[in-house]
Amino acid sequence: MSEPGLLQNLDRLHLRPGEQQLRQRSFDVAFNEARFVLNVVPNHPQGLVLLTQACEQLRSPRCAVEEAFQTAIAVNPRAAGTYTTQGIYLHRKRRYAEAIESFKHAVDLDSSSLNAHYNLGLSYLETKQYELANQHAQRAYALGAPFPGLRTKLQQVGHWKPIAAPEPQATGSSPQQPVGRQDEAAKK
Repeated sequence: MSEPGLLQNLDRLHLRPGEQQLRQRSFDVAFNEARFVLNVVPNHPQGLVLLTQACEQLRSPRCAVEEAFQTAIAVNPRAAGTYTTQGIYLHRKRRYAEAIESFKHAVDLDSSSLNAHYNLGLSYLETKQYELANQHAQRAYALGAPFPGLRTKLQQVGHWKPIAAPEPQATGSSPQQPVGRQDEAAKK
């Protein structure tokens, strides 16, 4: 079976049913489906999400969430999504410094990840690093983040500051003569 076929079958036969079981509050079944998916593809992002969500409810010693992230990273240390998912998990555990490190690693690997920037902004906000929170919020919204929560929270603490886009260079300008001066000379 080809890898895309394997992933489609994992999603159809295990991930989607696991998500449904989670919604129906069958946390044990959701946990087992997540474990199955991660045994086949250890860094499956939705599998990691399902595992963390099931384990938040189960609170069982068999929920080795951190080990699952370690395995996922060992399989592919260049998968930004794994670090983003790990950061979300750590943020929910209120381990903000660790979450920030995970999100920063995700951004280093994929600077266009709106989820990594958005969630990094949330973690910086929680640690009152408002300037950094605003920088990552601006980047997330520039990338198309549809969630208003981060912007709203930054506005509430008075730190929502849109970053001005660089002004376009006028054609024909030279370092010796500023653009405004060229316009004045052209009018004469």
